[in-house]
Amino acid sequence: MHLRWVTVALLAAGLSIHTGSPAFAQKSLTREAYFGEQHVHTSWSLDASLGFGDTVAGPEDFYKYAVGQPITHVGGYKVKITKPLDWGATTEHAEYLGVYPQVLDPSSPVRKHAPFLSEAIKAGGRMDGLLTYKLLSVTLVKGHPIQELKGPEVLAPVWKRLVEIADKYYRPGKFTTFAAYEWTSTPNGANLHRNIFFKDSRKVPDIPFSAIDSSDPIDLWNWMDGQRKAGNELLAISHNSNLSLGLMFPTEVDHKGRPIDKAWAESRLRNEPLAELKQVKGQSETTPELSPSDEFAAYEVVKWVLLGYKGATPDYGSYIRQAYKDGLAMQDARGYNPYKFGVVSGSDSHSTAVPYRQNNFFGVHGTFDDTPDKRQKGGGLGLNNLWITPAGLSVV
Repeated sequence: MHLRWVTVALLAAGLSIHTGSPAFAQKSLTREAYFGEQHVHTSWSLDASLGFGDTVAGPEDFYKYAVGQPITHVGGYKVKITKPLDWGATTEHAEYLGVYPQVLDPSSPVRKHAPFLSEAIKAGGRMDGLLTYKLLSVTLVKGHPIQELKGPEVLAPVWKRLVEIADKYYRPGKFTTFAAYEWTSTPNGANLHRNIFFKDSRKVPDIPFSAIDSSDPIDLWNWMDGQRKAGNELLAISHNSNLSLGLMFPTEVDHKGRPIDKAWAESRLRNEPLAELKQVKGQSETTPELSPSDEFAAYEVVKWVLLGYKGATPDYGSYIRQAYKDGLAMQDARGYNPYKFGVVSGSDSHSTAVPYRQNNFFGVHGTFDDTPDKRQKGGGLGLNNLWITPAGLSVV
């Protein structure tokens, strides 16, 4: 995989672009457009497999799809991307990473270290995958993770394989891949998720830092600083701030009531140079409440609380345009601005394949929306399928 960053916002963040292709050196980077996906889940993510029934297609299938090969959708039909991508990465949830595919594999670490638990999950997946997912996710949300599913003996082989698969599909100058994953912090239903990308697949940790280790962004940033000191260059991309319950872009105190100060701002700037502007669960730019004079502010606004939690969904603190404004005000008043970041867009598809166009839309949540009838009438975990839109794309 070598050294490669390919999102245009990285340039604004002061990072350099590396590539193994002479063609990139011969052409002006400002005159070529490259499109990619930096947020997608396959059967190796717990919610995609057990929650949404995507038990068919794994990470390799996404890369095949991204370069233009047809793959089999969980709905049983073939899907093919309208136009191949130039770069991409799977961002599987680090929490209980790859559990369901492992319980189906007789040689997996889960079957070895937790045979009874493995059989229970496998049986639960056959009978009621969504209920099994809910039961497993409760152990995470309540802070009581299943020890047999979180140890390095279970996680390390899966993470290593993910990196190997990304390397397998790297084609210098043609298709760029990354070692990446998602840190899935959801305190009381607030979306504080970040996607973590590594610059060099040869310089990654043995296991990813997950929300089981800590659901606090400060702890994530500290871990990232430690990785950087160890030679593992990486960055975080926040996503779905629109679902963060006002906690993604604080100005006075963070989600634990700690004051926002210069050290907090510098740590965030150092580790999070990017934020996701749009994906299938709504845009995170602005709303009519925040931008009353903007006639387009109501575009793809989604109000929802993750995991079926109940409660208000405040706009302030949840949207990027307001964060930019607040950051400038903080710079003037306090001398620091934590919100000098670039933007990307993606899908957050949990079906391995991703629809980027309305006329090629086949759903994004596995068996929950794999037919037109389900998309019109269905949903799950409090999410209405009619809210879902085609994915966004990032461009260099």
